[in-house]
Amino acid sequence: MRRWPVSDWARQGVLLLLGLMALFPLYFSVVNSFKTPVEYARSPLNLPPDLAPGAANYARAWSQIGLPTLNSLLITLVAVILTLLLAALTAYAFAVMTFPGKSALFAVVFILLLVPDFLTLIPLYVQIKKLTLPSNYLAVILPYVAAGQAFSILVLRTFFAQIPRELLEAARIDGAGHVQMFTRIVVPLSVPILVSVGIIRYVPIWNDFLLPSLLLDERHRTLTMALVKFQGSAESYTAPDFGALMAAYVLAALPLLVLFSFLMRYYIQGLTSGAVKA
Repeated sequence: MRRWPVSDWARQGVLLLLGLMALFPLYFSVVNSFKTPVEYARSPLNLPPDLAPGAANYARAWSQIGLPTLNSLLITLVAVILTLLLAALTAYAFAVMTFPGKSALFAVVFILLLVPDFLTLIPLYVQIKKLTLPSNYLAVILPYVAAGQAFSILVLRTFFAQIPRELLEAARIDGAGHVQMFTRIVVPLSVPILVSVGIIRYVPIWNDFLLPSLLLDERHRTLTMALVKFQGSAESYTAPDFGALMAAYVLAALPLLVLFSFLMRYYIQGLTSGAVKA
C-alpha cells in the first residue's frame, strides 16, 4: 500500500480548502434560493428546511431576468463569433501572408494591448453617440468586437505561426488558395485555441454592466442590468427578496457552467498548446 508523504497530504489539504472556498459562493446562492425571506434572515448558511419555496423563487427570478438573459446570450454569442472570425482572418494574414508594413501593423496591434480599458471608455462613448447607433444590440456588439481584436489576434497569430509550413505548402502545390488553406487546414487544426479565446472573451462580455447600462434601452437590457435592478435601490427603500435574488444568481450562472462543461476539454487543450504563452 502506497504511503503519501506529509508534504503531499498538506498539499492536498490546501487544494481541498481552496476548492471549498471557491465553491462557497455557489453553495450560498443555491441553498438560499430555496428559502423564504424569514428563513434566510434566520440562518443564511444552513440547508433549507423545505424545498417548496424554491419553485416560487425561481419563477419570480425568471420573470425578472428571462428576457435580459436571452438578450445577453444573443449579444455575447454574436460578439464572440464576430471577434473570432475577424481576429482569425487577421491572424492568418500576419502568420502566413507577406505584405508591406506587416511588422509595423503587428506592432500596433501589440501596443493596443498596453492601453487600459478605462482610458478608452469616454472616447468610445462619444464615438458611439456620434455614429448615432440605435440603443439596441448593435450599440454594444460593435465595441465588444473591436475591444477583443488585439488580444485575439496576438494569440491566434502565435498559434497559426506554429502550424508546419510544409502542410500549407503541400496544399498550395495542390492548387489550394488562401481561402481553402484557412477553412480546411488552419481552422480545423485551431479549434482548441479558438475555443480558449472564445471563452476568454465570453466571460467579460457576459458579466459586463457598465457599457450596456450606458448604451442600451430598457427593452434590450442585459442580464447584469436586470440583476442590479432586481436587487432594489436604497433611494426607493425597497429591500430585495433574497430567496428570489439568489435564484436569479443561480440562473445567471447556469449558461457559464453549461458552456464550461461542454467546452472544458478544448479549453484545456488550447491553454496547454503553448499559444497563450506569448
